[in-house]
Amino acid sequence: MESQQQPRHQFTFLGRAGEYFGIWIVNILLTVITLGIYSAWAKVRNKQYFYGNTELAGESFEYLARPIQILIGRIIAVILVLGWLTLPSFHPTIGGLMVLLFVLATPVLVVRNLRFDARMTRYRNVRFDFVGSYGRAYMVLLVLPLLYFVGFAIAAGGLTFLAQMSSPWILGIISIVACGLGLTFIYALITSQMSQFILNGYRWGQQQFGAEIGTGRIFKIYLKTAAIGLSGLLVIVAIGVAIFVGSIGIDFSQLGGLIQQLNPENLESDLGVHYGLFGAILAIYISMFLLGWFVSAYLKACLRNYQFGETVLADKLQLNSTVKPWAFLALLLSNLLLTVFSLGLALPLVKVRYARFMANATAIDGDIDQLTTHNQVDDGNVAIADEVADAFSIEIGVI
Repeated sequence: MESQQQPRHQFTFLGRAGEYFGIWIVNILLTVITLGIYSAWAKVRNKQYFYGNTELAGESFEYLARPIQILIGRIIAVILVLGWLTLPSFHPTIGGLMVLLFVLATPVLVVRNLRFDARMTRYRNVRFDFVGSYGRAYMVLLVLPLLYFVGFAIAAGGLTFLAQMSSPWILGIISIVACGLGLTFIYALITSQMSQFILNGYRWGQQQFGAEIGTGRIFKIYLKTAAIGLSGLLVIVAIGVAIFVGSIGIDFSQLGGLIQQLNPENLESDLGVHYGLFGAILAIYISMFLLGWFVSAYLKACLRNYQFGETVLADKLQLNSTVKPWAFLALLLSNLLLTVFSLGLALPLVKVRYARFMANATAIDGDIDQLTTHNQVDDGNVAIADEVADAFSIEIGVI
């Protein structure tokens, strides 16, 4: 589809922080008063606010889940979490069995979670759906990753055996490069297969989403992200060393002798060295924190932009994402500062800013009005998998 010749429909978010603050604070108060029971109603109200204020081509989205569905799922999730925490104390074997059962159940939880969230979403009076199979979920989430890592371990063992015939330096370099590239490619392969499974499983009424996610492109994104991270790490270490050397008043030619003389007694008696080390460690810590956030923001932005750019609906509508890594990082950091310095009271503003940013970076190319469809699903599900996935922090998606 030639997206350049198609009209572009931009997502917009119309919510306001002051307006959402009233909903948010009431939700918290009622949840506390009811000892958590109202949390199901709070979740629905939050979802309905954000869905209802997200528009595409002049039409808003709807969240259709009923609070009682959420409440039932949440009660079951709490029971499972309590069992997870208490049963292993009776016998160590029980803990191992529960971990195994949880791993085996993860693909089912993922599919049912995606299906519930999709079916509770409606646009233009037509529901979304997720039709991915359990069998394919087990292959993508468990079987294939296990085979990839087993194959990698065998290949790495063989490479190590062959490299032993050469010098230790050559062995070390080959091992580091091979392991780094091999693991990166495996993660790229797993990511591409998971993305295809999820994106191709979505439906809007009768219309099917489709995506061709290439492992090579994902691999390049991971490599570029790793290169940025490693380059940033080297710069941070160099800056830390420079701060340390400058704070104690020596030049780099004397650094080697100083390192040889360092011991706990000298550190306690020499305040210059003490403060120099403290300043260097503090600078490295802050820089590492910022670098980690930037690498994470860069990776998420690049993956989202690529995955959306390869996704179409009914071969007529093209998804488009234009998240800029630096702008995304600035949003995340400013939201963190707002949350910390407001002692959590700015959370409504943080959520509204995030929703508006993501909406402004998302669009659809094509004529939506010419695409006709109708409902094929009902709302008879209970949010068990959705709440269990939240309780155990299972987060698998592409957005």
